Amino acid sequence: MLDRVGWLARHNAVYVVGLPMVPLYPSDFDGQFVLSVNGATLPGGTRHDLSTVEMSVAEHLGVCKVFEASGRCIGALLGTPIDLGSGTVLQERYDIPADLDADPDAFVETWIYALTGFFIFVLDTPGARRVYLDACGALSVVYDPETGAVGSTAPALMSEAECARRFQSDLHEAFDVANIGWFSGTLTAHRGIRRLLPNHFLDLDGLDTVRHWPRGAIAVTDTPEVACADILDASTQTIRALLRSGAVAQALTAGNETRMMLAAARDMKDEIEFVTVSAAVAALDLHRAKELSARFGLPHRIIPLRFATDAQADDWQARTGQCVTGPHARTHPTVDALRTRPYFVGGLGGEIGRAFFWRPDDTNQTEVTPELLWTRMGFAPHPLGLSEMADWLESVKGLPALLQLDLAYIELRMGSWGFCLSYCTPQPVDIHPLISRRNFASMLSLPPEWRRQANGTNRMIQEVVRAGWPEALELPIGRFGDYRDVTFRLWQVLQDPAAIPRKLRKRFL
Repeated sequence: MLDRVGWLARHNAVYVVGLPMVPLYPSDFDGQFVLSVNGATLPGGTRHDLSTVEMSVAEHLGVCKVFEASGRCIGALLGTPIDLGSGTVLQERYDIPADLDADPDAFVETWIYALTGFFIFVLDTPGARRVYLDACGALSVVYDPETGAVGSTAPALMSEAECARRFQSDLHEAFDVANIGWFSGTLTAHRGIRRLLPNHFLDLDGLDTVRHWPRGAIAVTDTPEVACADILDASTQTIRALLRSGAVAQALTAGNETRMMLAAARDMKDEIEFVTVSAAVAALDLHRAKELSARFGLPHRIIPLRFATDAQADDWQARTGQCVTGPHARTHPTVDALRTRPYFVGGLGGEIGRAFFWRPDDTNQTEVTPELLWTRMGFAPHPLGLSEMADWLESVKGLPALLQLDLAYIELRMGSWGFCLSYCTPQPVDIHPLISRRNFASMLSLPPEWRRQANGTNRMIQEVVRAGWPEALELPIGRFGDYRDVTFRLWQVLQDPAAIPRKLRKRFL
């Protein structure tokens, strides 16, 4: 939702460029956490003890202890983990019907990555003390290799004075973070603070990071319809589990992923409030959402686009650890209209199935270089950025090129740009049912021809929607279906000239 309203703000030309380059400190740490080092605590946090790790967790971030079959506590889940086996949101205790063995990664892959929702898993046993992210790093983690501090954001790990002293204003400016840039990969806005990437665990003893998934190439399925049906099933189960726990609002736009989520929610449509943001350039979203709600009898609410005061925008920026700013900082009050419901369902993650980082001529023989990755994210050349890309490429050496591009999107873009803002608006809880190991594995197993874009969509999107609600395909996805598809897109581009160089780099360089 924030991604959509941020885009709307930029195209409404009301976003004020040039938020403060001086790092501000958050007004509070609601929804954040610190893994205590030498007794360190989070302001406003509540202490939760594991075997050897102390956690300081603020309000609005769930804590669920994890127990193996023997009854021993082996760690905790932070966030909103969902167990599809029981069809519930895990809140206090997760009992695994097996004991941790000599291969923690295999155990975690089997039992923790079977969960959906957003979560961090802290493993705390004598043989392994680690931090794992969910499949997309939807709850971000940063750490300081020098001090051993681990937590949600850089400000959570240090005092206000230290936060200001370690702020890297030169990189903040070089990456255009005050407008539409961000810190990719493990980079952050603060000297020495690193971000943990999805598919990597953090060893709490050595403060080293290790890739744990994938262990090799992902086999291409010869039954793509079955894989799409499984994506639909997992997404439906996730939404149903949320409804068992509380009221749900769900995004309704003209886009690909919200149509998939609509199909997944078909049997629950009368229990969900579907919402669309109203703004001058939301003509397509509003047009299609009204058609969908009228055609299928959806409970539908149009919410106004709201803008932050300077103080609110500054505070939002501080909550990201200064790692992303742009229009999101100015539009986050829009989600206040959703706080009457504890959960908001969105469609992030479906881009994996749409091969977001691929170009039409990419194959498994494409040479993936640091320069290629950096420009596909839209950045101008920068030596530190290229070095970061080179280091990351070492972790995927030997994997097929198309899989490297997919992992780059998950880890270097979604894990940083997408979710370094996880802690900015802790209410309502954003859940994107497409984000899970199960769904990502299914998406990555699809044949390339199912994942390539054609007319703004692809076969995966079409098949998932067809399997869940075929009538929902009678209305075009991502377009009006008439002359406005040319005039409206041209007008959108003209509203945002500052973004054109970035778009050109991503598309052609």
